[in-house]
Amino acid sequence: MAKKLKRSKRYGLNSLPLDWREQIFSTILSKRLKLAVAVLGVTGCRPVELEQGVRIRIVKGNLVIKILGAKVDLATGRGQPVRHLIVDNTTQSGMYLFNHLKNIPSHAADIKYDAGAVSERLREKSRKLWPRRKYLVSAYTYRHYIGKSLKEAGETVQKIACTLGHASDFSQTVYGRAGGAKRSAGGHGIIHASASNDVRHSAKSDRLNRFTQNKAPKND
Repeated sequence: MAKKLKRSKRYGLNSLPLDWREQIFSTILSKRLKLAVAVLGVTGCRPVELEQGVRIRIVKGNLVIKILGAKVDLATGRGQPVRHLIVDNTTQSGMYLFNHLKNIPSHAADIKYDAGAVSERLREKSRKLWPRRKYLVSAYTYRHYIGKSLKEAGETVQKIACTLGHASDFSQTVYGRAGGAKRSAGGHGIIHASASNDVRHSAKSDRLNRFTQNKAPKND
């Protein structure tokens, strides 16, 4: 029997309600889990990056987040060792993090959560909210959502790469897909993104763009 291919997270996003992030967030009672999911929601960081700790701060009224890259190889230039994001603090998750920091004298905190455990908690929430849906939300769903939303909003490849922690602009092609309806265009909430190194342009990106353009239907 042929092995059944798993459906990609980026395609599963389209089966979720527009407010799936808000619905899940409102069901979480644990403060520790809520902080972890809030970080996933505003950054799209990798689950393992959350496991090693994500630094959140209030700087001049802005919610600033520092992420240590997980998929980094200095020898080959893979990944971004460190990235900094300024995110919207008026969203449900952003406001939760901002209010949490306001109660801390230093206005800073390190948020950590086990990578496997956070995905399992999210899958449990997903099953309860949408019992008839086959697609279950995991920590990586938030990452794909951010990538898709950035693309649909027409953000630069540099900003997308810095947000996701990629050294090359080609890596972002596997995260999200800018659908025609642009359902998530305004949802990413990334105000500014910077990373340790300049984002490299890959010739593979040019080839992919040409291939995509050739496949696009032509108007008569």
